Amino acid sequence: MSLRAALHKPRDLFEKLRRDADLLREAVTSDRFFNFVVTAHSLNDWVKNDPSVPQSAKKSLGNHKRDLLLRTCRDVANACKHFELDAANQARAVTASVSSQSGFGVGRYGAGAYGKGEESIRLALHNGQRFKVLEFSEQVVSIWSAFLSKHGV
Repeated sequence: MSLRAALHKPRDLFEKLRRDADLLREAVTSDRFFNFVVTAHSLNDWVKNDPSVPQSAKKSLGNHKRDLLLRTCRDVANACKHFELDAANQARAVTASVSSQSGFGVGRYGAGAYGKGEESIRLALHNGQRFKVLEFSEQVVSIWSAFLSKHGV
């Protein structure tokens, strides 16, 4: 018995990641960001555990997971799911902070509810790199797209 509804293969979860990115482009919210990073991070387990995924993909998953932005997804997803990072995950974290602001004039012009505006989410990494959530999500989708295409998943 499956507990995954209509999501059965890593490609299905990747398509959900794309939809999550589309929803973020539609309106930046913490809810949508949470869904995006959890989906992006969960793809690792789906590739690892699906018996139909080629062994070449499974073997190169270790290198793939070292990507800085995917490690950022790991940090944020784990912190969101578990309230905060435990000591072991904190020690290997690449993400310094995630900040969110909301209010009139904070997000994109013309986006968000009238008179309220759109939420703005930014990520800062320990190496000094900074990302706005939309550029971050586009790059993460691109990284996963290239990996899945390379391995025929």
